[in-house]
Amino acid sequence: MVARLIIFCIAAYPALVSGVTIADYATHAFNPGNGEQFEIPVIPEEAGTLVVVITTADGDKVKRLETTVPDSAVGKRVVVKWNGRDANNEVVPDEAYVPVVIMNGETVNSPAEYSGGEVIEGMKPDFSSKGVISFRLDQPSRILIRAGIRGGPLMRTIANWDPRAPGKNIVRWDGYDKDGIVNLMEEPALGVLLTGFRLPDHSIITLGSDKDYSKWRAAHGWPDQMPHPESVVLQRNGERLSRHFYLPRIVEREPKLHLKVNNEPVGDQSVSIDGPFTITVDLDSTDQWAMDQSQYEVAFFINGEFVAEEEQGYVPLKWRWNPVGLEPGKHTLTVNVSSFNGAVGVRTVEFITNADR
Repeated sequence: MVARLIIFCIAAYPALVSGVTIADYATHAFNPGNGEQFEIPVIPEEAGTLVVVITTADGDKVKRLETTVPDSAVGKRVVVKWNGRDANNEVVPDEAYVPVVIMNGETVNSPAEYSGGEVIEGMKPDFSSKGVISFRLDQPSRILIRAGIRGGPLMRTIANWDPRAPGKNIVRWDGYDKDGIVNLMEEPALGVLLTGFRLPDHSIITLGSDKDYSKWRAAHGWPDQMPHPESVVLQRNGERLSRHFYLPRIVEREPKLHLKVNNEPVGDQSVSIDGPFTITVDLDSTDQWAMDQSQYEVAFFINGEFVAEEEQGYVPLKWRWNPVGLEPGKHTLTVNVSSFNGAVGVRTVEFITNADR
């Protein structure tokens, strides 16, 4: 396992003095799959070659948009349009993208260098409408929503640091855990976490694609890299910053878990148990690199109550348990694999005990 220690610093950044101002957008989100284009209004302070490079949250260069600014346009509004496609003319996945402005060969405005990551304080989810969670945002942000049992397991990640536009936001949730076994809305100890941080100024959110962001990046050959410790700061201009702002998107992805009971793979059906049994926990191979960027722990819960934990986690991990004291009938086993970077893999299995132990 590769353990990475990120040293957090405190720094203050002055507002960037730019040769090109990015003006306010009419909207922060659009659907390129429907043929929509996004207008990026800029105000150049000199004539020449203006380039807007669309970048991912991981800093990858997606598309280069170039135009010429004549003397007559200096100090005036110039609109650069992006069709939501990459350099291969393919529609990009749903994500947040940041424009970087280059004027006459010099980078003059890079929003992710002076904005983004500011923690949003005091958000509260609204459950007043059945089947939805609603909340309001003042600025484009990344949102994390998780549901579980207070003092027990995390049972579902409802929104995993998803980019969201300002205004009223609605996230649909049927109230069940990730595996559709437990109706968490009926749990008296239900706990819901809603948190987030602001995206860099002038972020552009794309909608309507079913592409997997990580697979799309891999197809372009862009490497996954952890941030350099010196680039990670906890505060900017008096505002607290989220450490998640600096992590690559793949490290934030919810890892997929594979379980076996007595060496038999666990599917969607209930598992019959008669006496002590062994659970084997493993990670999907596509998530191994991301989870290996920090230590992680594996925790086990029976009927929502903690029973065991392996703090220095590794996989595959075998755990043996005796269901002594459980009444005959249906019960649940929930496994959480929690990275110290914040990603959590969740799996809940229903099992049936055949006799008192």
